[in-house]
Amino acid sequence: MIDPVYQHARREAIIIITAWLAATAYCCGYCYLYGYERPGFTPGAEDIDPVLGVPSWFFWGVIAPWAACAIFIFIFAGFCIADDDLGADHEAELEADIREGGPLG
Repeated sequence: MIDPVYQHARREAIIIITAWLAATAYCCGYCYLYGYERPGFTPGAEDIDPVLGVPSWFFWGVIAPWAACAIFIFIFAGFCIADDDLGADHEAELEADIREGGPLG
């Protein structure tokens, strides 16, 4: 039987990695398509079209997805990550061992 703590951590890691890959692909792809010179497209002054004072390709390619990621992080970390029981706390025993020189000392 697989430990539930491991199952939760694995599920959460897969979700986070998937979200990171999607955000990275979107940011890089959008900025490449709308913000950089490439064969057949040379951005000019008419392509800037400012949104809140920054070029539209930067706003929609960087600021908007980062804001969406911040919202995702808030919701995922606050409401979706499992709070698993990790077992008994052995802090008092460890501190006693340190004060006494430990089991090897």
